[in-house]
Amino acid sequence: MKSLLLLLFLTEFARGAFFYTFLPIWIVNDLTVSITIVGLTVSAHFLSETTFKTLAGWEFDRLGRRVLLGGLLLSLLSLLTIKLWPVPAVLIGGAALFGLGFSPVWLGVISRVAPVGIPNRASRIGLVFSSWMAGAGGGMISINFFMSKSHDLIFWLIIILWALSLPITWFATPDKSNLPESGAKGRHGMSNALKQMASNNLTRLLIPGMFLQTLAAGLLLPVLPIFVQNNLLLDHNQYGILLLTGGAATVISLLPMGYLADRLALKALLATGFGASSLTLILLIHCHGFKEIICVAVLLGFSYAMVLPAWNSLLAKIIPPQSQATGWGIFATIEGLGITFGSALGAFVAGRIGLNATLIMTACVLLIAAFFYLLCPFEKMLVSNQQGVFFNESGF
Repeated sequence: MKSLLLLLFLTEFARGAFFYTFLPIWIVNDLTVSITIVGLTVSAHFLSETTFKTLAGWEFDRLGRRVLLGGLLLSLLSLLTIKLWPVPAVLIGGAALFGLGFSPVWLGVISRVAPVGIPNRASRIGLVFSSWMAGAGGGMISINFFMSKSHDLIFWLIIILWALSLPITWFATPDKSNLPESGAKGRHGMSNALKQMASNNLTRLLIPGMFLQTLAAGLLLPVLPIFVQNNLLLDHNQYGILLLTGGAATVISLLPMGYLADRLALKALLATGFGASSLTLILLIHCHGFKEIICVAVLLGFSYAMVLPAWNSLLAKIIPPQSQATGWGIFATIEGLGITFGSALGAFVAGRIGLNATLIMTACVLLIAAFFYLLCPFEKMLVSNQQGVFFNESGF
């Protein structure tokens, strides 16, 4: 388990350093290419990852370690291609291939570290998310301390970090399928899985809530850095401290929240977490001092940590043991659609009405999500369906 968590941390660290910090500066300053290409490159990466997650999860369930190794190798080759041929078409295409190669990583780790039926599954999910957030946040923040050095050296360092993931994957993951033999060989297995998901009442009931919570995250993505600089009047260093504080609060809180998710009603944790997140965003609009802003960031990180283990524990209850990565991939794809739509809507509202309007809209969406989970009878449906799966096992 520790090796898999290390794999997730390392790959998210390298990706966070590359896409969140290094790539935009490198493209604009070193390559003197339009910032539009930055947006297209980053979008191509995340769109590719979202698009192929379901298929990647299915293939991982079928083939195991080979899918992870192939994906990581493809991402490594895409990094080398971008480094050696840094022209716009290669940047965009290479980023898309990077996303394709990365798509099975998170699914493979969570399906092996926190499989259905294992004791303290929600706590293990908390460990997965701690590794994910520590890696992505650590890469995004720490790379700033090296940006005054040679950008060429930094690029090769990121490539080396990514290459280290290959031997870790070889020793950390067993070369076996999660599916029974009939499912691994069936040509229509994944299409059957999708049909079963669409026909299951519990799954259909959860899709609106899933879309709302990722829509809220998408609304904030394009406007938060601008809001922090223009409305809160923070400089880059203060913004870095803000991100570090909020992220640390989330990571520290994930383990105790995962413990509570194993013992308390998921409905209560989800409704409280989304409601508290909505309140903290409204408070953020009215903050005036840096200390106040830091306190709100801590509260927001705590609220986010309350939601994550509870939500993923809920998903784990309806994902079957024989196709875990496939199930996680389907839900992750739906979540990606919420982020994609939210980003476009958030930028549009900020441009037409103002930055505060986007934060208020996000707070309203989170409040709607809180009431959705408070009123949604998903726990009763789980009790009536103890197996908690959205796939018919005979379809595999």
